[in-house]
Formats: sequence, C-alpha cells, structure tokens
Amino acid sequence: MASGETYSEEYYRFSRPEAGAKGVVDKVRDGYIRRQILRRVPRGRLLDVGCGLGLFLETMAGEFELYGIDLSPYAVERAARRLPAAVLRVGSLTDGLPFEEMFDVVTAINIFEHLDDPAAGLDAVRARLRVGGLLVAHLPTIGNRVQARLYSGSYAADPTHVYRPSGREFSALAAQHGFSCVSSSFAPFVGAALWRALPWHPAFLGVYRVV
Repeated sequence: MASGETYSEEYYRFSRPEAGAKGVVDKVRDGYIRRQILRRVPRGRLLDVGCGLGLFLETMAGEFELYGIDLSPYAVERAARRLPAAVLRVGSLTDGLPFEEMFDVVTAINIFEHLDDPAAGLDAVRARLRVGGLLVAHLPTIGNRVQARLYSGSYAADPTHVYRPSGREFSALAAQHGFSCVSSSFAPFVGAALWRALPWHPAFLGVYRVV
C-alpha cells in the first residue's frame, strides 16, 4: 500500500477533481450513494474511510455526525477546512480505525482497490460498525472481458490500484468477514437489476449490513 505522501495535491487533482467531467460524475455517484444510505439509515454517526477532500462527507452533513479518515495529511487538512465540525484523522484502514465511537454507516468510496490486504480492511470496518450498521463500498472491478477492457483504459492508469477483484469476489470476501449483501450493482447503478444482469462497467457499488 502506498504511503500518505503518495496522495498529495497532485494525486487529488488527478483522482477526484472538484470541477470538470469527472467531478460531475463523482457528484452523481455520491448523490446515489446518499440516497441508498438514507433509505436504510436516516441518521446517526457516519465514517467515510478515505474521506479525501471531504466532498462526500459534505453531502451527508444534514443528517449525520461526520467522521473521516484518510492516509493523506494534505487531504485531511483540506477536508477540515471544508467541514470544521467533522472529526477527521490521518491514518490507514489496515492499521485499524482510530476512533472509540461505534458507527451506523461506514463508506469506502474507491478505497479497497488500494489495499494490499482488503480482508484486514473489512475486519477493521466491522470492528467499528454496530450490529445492523451499513458498509457502502464502491470500487472498480474486473468480472468479464468488457470490464477488463474498460479498466485497462482508465482505472489501470492508477498504479496504486493493487486489488482487482470481480464484484462477486468482493461480495464473497465481505460475507466471509461478517457482512451480508443488501444490494449491489454496476455503473450507472440506476436500474440496478439490469446492471447486475449486464455488468458492463467496472465501477461496482455494494451495500452490506453487519450480521
């Protein structure tokens, strides 16, 4: 796994810009994730693992107490300016979550693909989620030739992507570590049943409950 210095200002300009086409796509995705959460958990404590610049946390500010963790000191400093009431820490998911609180929701948007040991990451999340709490995981996956082709033309440009499962493989790993899948789909997510049947895009979204 890369160090915190890898995720510098230059990295965030590349990976999660606040403007431009990718910024628009990220906002649409984050809005969809917000709706998925609020359908199931209307309020409580929410922890965003890999909170980055705080863009997703900002969308949840009305209903939840906000917490975030990121490997990048640069990102945490920017997120703290954006969300002064949030509790934010610099740290790594695979080292465990440096919070005493139990959470109602944990989000991990484009995080698991960066982990050398995704199983340890799932265990760390489960340790801080209440029974019945939600894990929402978004990550690029490779489950067929079309997804592999699209992955090679986009996500593969990021050398920090070291975990490249299929969506089914990630859900199976989550099940082995105490999570039950509530829903899953591939981009564009809306009309989930269709995109489960025709998984053409690498972007996978899974919603899981602690069991």
